[in-house]
Amino acid sequence: MSSQDGLRFASYVSSTERGALERLIFFNSCQDRVLRGIVDAIELYGTPDISADRNGLTVKLSGVSDAQSLFALDNLTGRPVGVAVYMRPDVENITVLHISISREFASGGLREKDQLLLRMLRELRRCTRRVKGVRKMELFYAADRSDQRRLRGARGLSELKSSMALR
Repeated sequence: MSSQDGLRFASYVSSTERGALERLIFFNSCQDRVLRGIVDAIELYGTPDISADRNGLTVKLSGVSDAQSLFALDNLTGRPVGVAVYMRPDVENITVLHISISREFASGGLREKDQLLLRMLRELRRCTRRVKGVRKMELFYAADRSDQRRLRGARGLSELKSSMALR
């Protein structure tokens, strides 16, 4: 992500930003939009947990040992404004299990035109292109399930999902 818009991507968050990360993941006011997908992901892959190591904070899942995180950070403060937690279930696929963005970047927010969700997914796709064998990225919340569509009325997400195939 360019620095001119005040955001950057990283694999870790500074340990001083634990409170902001907790609010983003656990107390996000937009989570009701994809609540069913969140519940399904937790049932299948475990609860998200904030984990600290010498590099800083990241998000792990209790049921997936190799989950990884991508953060969108405010350049000036280091505050996390977006997070995607993902895994590689097999050689050819990446699955984004949880994704959360700050209210200001969500639909209806002051910075919705920044399209943070789309930009995070593009950055994740760009990163996964360097991983040998990966051909496709799936959004767990947006995936067709046998009982119903997880994101109703979300503009462009079905097109976004189909465009996530890596080329």
